[in-house]
Amino acid sequence: MTTTPILEGTSDVPKQIFEKFLQALSAAGESAELVARLSKTLLEEKKFTELALKEAIRSEEPLS
Repeated sequence: MTTTPILEGTSDVPKQIFEKFLQALSAAGESAELVARLSKTLLEEKKFTELALKEAIRSEEPLS
């Protein structure tokens, strides 16, 4: 059986996946503001609902 290596000393797999997703968005040229809003929603607030993600994507409000 193979195991996935633990990244940066953490075993929080969902967090690792979200971080890789956000890095890929940045690398693909998405706006830094969008990536920041998604990061706040997914990693800080830990909101995973469809509504929360739609709000993060559609928000025109800058982060403070």
